[in-house]
Amino acid sequence: MADAGVAEVKRLIDGLRRDRRQHPYRGRGEYSDRAREVAGAIADMIESGGAADAVPLARRAVERVTAAMLQLDDSSGIIGGDLRVLTVLYARACRTAPPDQKQLAAWLVKVRLDGPGWPDIELADFADALGPTGLDEVARLVAERRAAGDPDSWADVGIKLLREQLAALSGDVDAHVAVLAENLHSARQYGEIVTVLRGAGRDADAERWARRGLAEDPASHWTDGLREQLVGLLLASGRGQEAVSVHRAEFERRTLRQDYARLRDTAERAGQWAGLREWALEYLRNRARVKEFYVRELISVLIREDSLDEAWATAVAAPGQVPQEQWLELIGLREPDHPADVIGPLRDLIEMGIERTSDKYRYPKAIKALRRLRDDYQRAGDMEGFAMYLDELRHRQRRKTSFVAKLEAAFAMTPD
Repeated sequence: MADAGVAEVKRLIDGLRRDRRQHPYRGRGEYSDRAREVAGAIADMIESGGAADAVPLARRAVERVTAAMLQLDDSSGIIGGDLRVLTVLYARACRTAPPDQKQLAAWLVKVRLDGPGWPDIELADFADALGPTGLDEVARLVAERRAAGDPDSWADVGIKLLREQLAALSGDVDAHVAVLAENLHSARQYGEIVTVLRGAGRDADAERWARRGLAEDPASHWTDGLREQLVGLLLASGRGQEAVSVHRAEFERRTLRQDYARLRDTAERAGQWAGLREWALEYLRNRARVKEFYVRELISVLIREDSLDEAWATAVAAPGQVPQEQWLELIGLREPDHPADVIGPLRDLIEMGIERTSDKYRYPKAIKALRRLRDDYQRAGDMEGFAMYLDELRHRQRRKTSFVAKLEAAFAMTPD
């Protein structure tokens, strides 16, 4: 590439400096735009045969954005996404025009272990550029840092990640599993091992690890995913009854709508749902009779099963257990054919909304909902009832003068 082109990209990269005196919430959009402009220019360099020039420039851009993120609020993740793009571009340039492999290895290790936690380095992106020499150097440096490191430090997390990535790149499945199996404490880690073993065609080993993980961590945030992995293994090996039993046991234990959905999906795949459907529904009905919390779970399942009349009757029987979002869903389903039925619940929602002082848009929302209520009264043949309700509502809410003014304007009411 011509020197003028390189100079222009350098100029663009200089624009990625961030003044630490600038407020962290200001200029984020503009900064992202500049980062994307730099990424576009570097991509053009690589595609036009200038990868050798792009290598140091892409690295400089990555370093600039990494430093700038210390001064920026990136709660939206937009700048982090831009940094990931630049990091991938750097890897692409390195593949096309490999730099010194040991120096690249040292940079990658330093960024991962001594950086602020970003960019997210993936050795697989750089594997071709590193080659055996570079990967060996990464392994050496990581072993050196591990021997001298603090097992509770942030760098130790990076060391483990790099060791996992090195093991994955080696193709040695047992070595990869051995690294993943260090300090096991969550279903997520067991799930990673299952994924590696299944990818290697070692389903029997994967199943053993999945069962072990469920026994060790039976009820964490990650356990559902691990259970799904076990069920997938069982279905793949033709053991549909066992797969159904796994989800049936969890449905009996927890009885949430997602447990019902997983049981249904697995039983359908195993050809057993016809014999289980009514049992599962009755089990959930019984739970709802004993503990009101399960009313909302039952209603959600009944809606999915297209048992809409029962879903509505269940909600009407225990209105206090039905959250607003679920009421709105039920009203939307009931409204077309039974407008009179929804009038009471819709009125309750409107009046609860009016009292929700944390919502500054509560009055406009109430007026919109009241127009919907008017349509329901009209289709139910009771416009006189709607007029009476508006009068009662205005009287009850007379101290809320702003709302009353909106109400009178929206429905052409005559002030008292």
